[in-house]
Amino acid sequence: MRISYEWLGDFVDLDGITPKDAADILTRQGVEVESLTMVDLSQIVIGKVLEQVKHPKSRNDLWVHQVDIGSRVQQIIAGAPNAIPGALVPVALPGTTVPNGRLVKDLNIAGYRASGMLCSAAELMLGEDHSGILILDRGTPGQPLSSVIPSQAIMEAEVTANRPDCMGHLGIARELAAGLDRPLKRDFMPAFTGTAEPPGRDLVNVSIEDPDLCSRYIGGVIKGVKVGRSPDWIQRRLRAAGVRPINNIVDITNYVLLEYAQPLHAFDLEKLEGPAIEVRRAREKERLLGLDGVVRELTPDMLVIADARRPVALAGVIGGEDTAVTNLTKDVLLESATFSGPSVRQTSRALGLRTEASARFERALPPELALAGARRAASLIAELAGGAVHRDWADVYPRPQEPVRVNLRPALIDDVLGTHVPLEESESILRRLNFHVKVMGDGEWDVLPPVFRLDVTIPEDLVEEVGRVYGYDRVPPTLPGRRHETWTPLSPSVDRRLDDVREVLAGAGFTETWNPALVSGARLEELRIAARAMPVSNALSDEMDTLRTSLLPSLVDAVALNRDRGRIDVRVYEIAAAFLARVGEKNAQPEEPLRVAAVISAAASAEAGAETLRALKSVLDGCVAALSAPTCTYQRAAAQLFHPGRCAAVVLDGRQLGYLGELHPTVTAGARLEGRLVAFEIDVEPVLAASRIPRAQPLPRFPAVERDLAVVVEDIVAAGALLLAIKESGGELLEHARAFDEYRGAQVGEGHKSIAFTLTFRSPERTLTDAEVDKVMSEIRLGLEKRHRAGFRE
Repeated sequence: MRISYEWLGDFVDLDGITPKDAADILTRQGVEVESLTMVDLSQIVIGKVLEQVKHPKSRNDLWVHQVDIGSRVQQIIAGAPNAIPGALVPVALPGTTVPNGRLVKDLNIAGYRASGMLCSAAELMLGEDHSGILILDRGTPGQPLSSVIPSQAIMEAEVTANRPDCMGHLGIARELAAGLDRPLKRDFMPAFTGTAEPPGRDLVNVSIEDPDLCSRYIGGVIKGVKVGRSPDWIQRRLRAAGVRPINNIVDITNYVLLEYAQPLHAFDLEKLEGPAIEVRRAREKERLLGLDGVVRELTPDMLVIADARRPVALAGVIGGEDTAVTNLTKDVLLESATFSGPSVRQTSRALGLRTEASARFERALPPELALAGARRAASLIAELAGGAVHRDWADVYPRPQEPVRVNLRPALIDDVLGTHVPLEESESILRRLNFHVKVMGDGEWDVLPPVFRLDVTIPEDLVEEVGRVYGYDRVPPTLPGRRHETWTPLSPSVDRRLDDVREVLAGAGFTETWNPALVSGARLEELRIAARAMPVSNALSDEMDTLRTSLLPSLVDAVALNRDRGRIDVRVYEIAAAFLARVGEKNAQPEEPLRVAAVISAAASAEAGAETLRALKSVLDGCVAALSAPTCTYQRAAAQLFHPGRCAAVVLDGRQLGYLGELHPTVTAGARLEGRLVAFEIDVEPVLAASRIPRAQPLPRFPAVERDLAVVVEDIVAAGALLLAIKESGGELLEHARAFDEYRGAQVGEGHKSIAFTLTFRSPERTLTDAEVDKVMSEIRLGLEKRHRAGFRE
């Protein structure tokens, strides 16, 4: 396969990367670049043909040209007649070495001086066409040819049979981006689908007779096209890949084939006897006149595309001449399909005909690629040929492509490769190759390959992906057993550790959201959380002009959006960074604390709000416990965004993490929400820092004694303060204490409440007696009475 370095630059940033660097990276990763040819066009100049006359003394068909090269007029003799007066042509002057290696000299041909050479695409190594002079679309006489056609590098690469996605420049760019650890510039799946009426599926009726031979067929109708020459940039890239330009419609289908690795075909819609399009096996004695002008006898084991009367194309191999696009074509049926690889290979071999399309279908293309290719081609046709693309294409997809999940033990990577690849780097490599990686509870990875990677089905395939990008040259030249001696296992990444938090939240019915980091600065001011906000320069809009200082406003917006669409119970969360300006440091980079925030809707009543708050507190405790951190405590607090008197500070090891409580009515009113919203937002890093490796504890040898204690105190006394007093008075025998009920009513009097606690007592050395427990209970009651003037209910 021929790869254009210039074309790769459309998809990945190649700044600082030479063509040789790119070739080396691709080769290391398994796309073997067999040759690299530098095409330097800076020594070739642009000329304008002023006159063309036949050479009077030549026995061959030679033409004498007078060519304006800016500073003078040059007489040049050429053997091709297409360099007519007015044409812009590439000129190699005497002393110049043409890219194909030929040295141009001053000559005398049958009495006429020849001072230079008019160049074909083949001589300039811009393609394989040497039948005529390359005619340029634009340029100024005397300027270097590189001013309109950039000098470029062409790679010849060998693509393995399991990688049909690398038969296109986009696939090669993905590999290069993964090796460079740079993102792709463009989306894999264009959004273009067309808007013209009526729907395309009403104009074309597609049926597939044998789904085993054709897993998907898309027929898009495009009307009102103007067939003509393709733009210079398309012709240049086609020639660089060894494809001869024909017309804009055909060139676009070839361009997308070379870009996306998805073959396409364009039919002249008026020449089809429709609206039926049948994908079926050929019938006895059917024949097809191919685009190459050859009539072929078809057999029943060959798959064809047929209209209501006869075959119009040989599926996956070649189209038919009778329905080909010509300069008179006005309406087009764009075909994008997925055919069986073995079937296409068998047909291609039987006819002795191998095409660019069959070379790709033979390797088993994914059906999901068909839609991406069709969208890309339709958008280019609409742009370059002026056609109206009809919406709702005919898309017959009897057996949709099923995702293949692969479970991988990370240790297998090291075991198979025989060297240690850090966990974070292994995961990063898979993600750069567009694999979705999820770390399960037992440490195993659940990996979802991208739709274009049908070759990845087992764990060892994933190991190979990691190994080839990591670099086989980095495997030390020692016996595998000795490599394990210096391994230093690394901790999982922060994002992987937070998967446990995601599991807790998902189990409680929460949905993860991803919100923009840019928000409205005016809204932050309105919510009074803009004290450390940082506005951005050249903001896209007033709604996205400031870095967020809290995750909660965006989550409230998400709740409002769901409420507007009829959802009542909304539970959303986000794990992301907030951005806080550094105090006293102007123009410094902001602090970026990683936070987790959650919002849950509740009914309008205070009782419902309190119940929802307790539920959310339980979820927050579960998140902290999932990170193996100590239990948090809660202290009455006041904070912006939260309701006064219904807010608690979340404290871990004496450090405040954030807040839990009911959001302030002004926050909900600003989002046009009714009812109550309960939320929390805490910093994650302190929790991760306090995490401890869970250690197994021996089972207790002696039984526990449980007692309940109902404590009556004034309303202003917090349950947390009572719990702290209980633990301080309980001594070593108190193993555990928790509040489980709260009561207000006539039995405790106005302005008071009763909080019930369960206390668990145990000794590691003996079975406790009632007398021992009673003594500790008395001390606990005494402590509560002294500190909080508590009473007790029996």
